[in-house]
Amino acid sequence: MNRKSEKPAPRRFRALLVDDEPLARIHLASRLKAHPEIEIVGEAKDVPAAFSLVESARPDVIFLDIQMPKKTGFALLPKLQAIDPQPAVVFVTAFDEYAIRAFEANSLDYLTKPVSAKRLAKTVLRLSNQQGSERGAPPPAKESGKKLEAEDLVLLREKSLTMMVKASEVAAIESQGDYTRIHLNDGKHLMMKQTLSLWESQLPLDLFVRISRSLLVNKKSVARMERKNILRWDLYLEGTKEPMTLSNLESKRLREVL
Repeated sequence: MNRKSEKPAPRRFRALLVDDEPLARIHLASRLKAHPEIEIVGEAKDVPAAFSLVESARPDVIFLDIQMPKKTGFALLPKLQAIDPQPAVVFVTAFDEYAIRAFEANSLDYLTKPVSAKRLAKTVLRLSNQQGSERGAPPPAKESGKKLEAEDLVLLREKSLTMMVKASEVAAIESQGDYTRIHLNDGKHLMMKQTLSLWESQLPLDLFVRISRSLLVNKKSVARMERKNILRWDLYLEGTKEPMTLSNLESKRLREVL
């Protein structure tokens, strides 16, 4: 037998199902039976039980429900940072189209309830196509070419914090090395490891304007601008007390689109 002509065995993925509804887990498990490359190694009904299984079973992929009592599925994400290598995450959600586009823009795969066989097959194919990556971990976010709209939800993460806000609630984003600082309309801010160019490719073009290499501003979030001196301007955003300092060129670019 010519061993060189033999095809390598298909990659098998160890899967963990996380959902507080037993019937939902049964339904998804029955759908996954059609995919022999997926091996279910555990089921959990909440985040603590899920993380315990992640540590012991070391799954390659987690099918993660979002809307669960006490702690949402998002609460599991920061815990996964302690796992090396991290498993891929497929959200299983009943969220509407606004949230779904947020998952798409962040390169996170998702399934909507009830899970359809056709859509699940696409997810499994995506996992199979990642055999060259580390244990099927999802690829880094990339430019999808699909813009979010003002009412679409944006998935934000900073260490143990995971939250979703409307795109229109992001006041400004400034580049800080490999990270970006996100300013929200309620005055809060957080840091994410994502480039400013990627944010620009995702956020609504009619709302956001890039006024410099390091700053992206939501035009609707501008409260006022005040000239500080002959070289500088103060930019006040909705919900913030401390202004951002702009150069003359930055202030000119922003004033032109307001």
